Parts: sequence; C-alpha cells; structure tokens
Amino acid sequence: MTDPDSPRRHVSDILIHLVLTLFTRRAQLILLVCGAALVFAVTAPEAHARTASLHLFSRQTSSTFTTPQGKPLPPNTPPAAGDVSDSTDLDYIGTDKHHAKTPIGSDRLRCTIISFAATGSTAVCDGQIAIGGSMLLVNHETVALSDTAQLIFQINGGTGTYRHAHGKLITTTIGNTSNSDFDIKINY
Repeated sequence: MTDPDSPRRHVSDILIHLVLTLFTRRAQLILLVCGAALVFAVTAPEAHARTASLHLFSRQTSSTFTTPQGKPLPPNTPPAAGDVSDSTDLDYIGTDKHHAKTPIGSDRLRCTIISFAATGSTAVCDGQIAIGGSMLLVNHETVALSDTAQLIFQINGGTGTYRHAHGKLITTTIGNTSNSDFDIKINY
C-alpha cells in the first residue's frame, strides 16, 4: 500500500489532475466548436438558393362550379358567396402560340368565392403546380376576380426541388378559352 504522504502519491495526484484538466478543456473546446457549427447550420441561409422564371401553357382538362354543399351549379347561374370553383390543367413548356407537344406537369386551382358583385368579386384560392415530382403551392391566397384576362397569385410554398419557394404566378387567359399562359417567377 502506498503511503499518502509519499512523493510518489503526490506525483500520481498531479498527473491525474493534469489529465482531467486537459480532458475537460478538450471536451469544452469540442462542445464549443460543435455548438458554433450547429448555430451556423441553423441560422445560415441556403447557399444554393436559386431564382427561376418559368413560362407554361396551361390547357384546361376539367372545371366545376359547386355550391358550398358540393352540388353543381346549373349552367349560366352566377356564382354566389361560398360557391367553389375547381379546375385542373395540363401544363406545357412555352406559350399558347408556341409550346411543347407533351406536358411537363399539371395544375389544380380551387377557389371559394367570398364576395360576388357585378363590379368585381373576391375569392380565396389554393393551387398546386406539379412539375417533375415537385410542386409549387399557392396556399389560401385572396385574389380579386375581375373581367380582366390576368390574375396574380403569390407562390408561398413548395415541395421537392421547390421546397421553400416564394414568388409570383401571373395567369393570362387565352381569348375566349379556358386555357392560360403562366408566367412564374420564383426564388427557391
């Protein structure tokens, strides 16, 4: 057994103290570096943020107008507050005058009329544009409906490639058809 007052015991205590001190400082440094890296990873903006402009021709495939209870509106019946418009389309790269032969995606727009008047109406809309396994989203956007051929929606979300997308969708109706040209500008 070692005498507690022996020089060997004091050297042993000093070595243990030095090892523990170095280990503790090293652990603190590692924790500090890891903490700083975590803060940077959480607060740093994405380095690969991109901006894109998309021009699509949207050809309508279906359209319904229903009452709030889901019953179809008779033909030529003006919509009222609470009525719902639901439409789907196939989307092609290009414009109505010059576009690809095969669609690259599809879209859906569902709007609930919140006010309807001869001078102008308002609706709350939700829409999705699906492109190559990803989507651009218009979530609960209030829009003024009018006789003009152009509507503007704020893109406020997305999935896949377009996760965190924000931007603008301008739809321009083509003549007396139910088709539209889409001009999309997004940051994602």
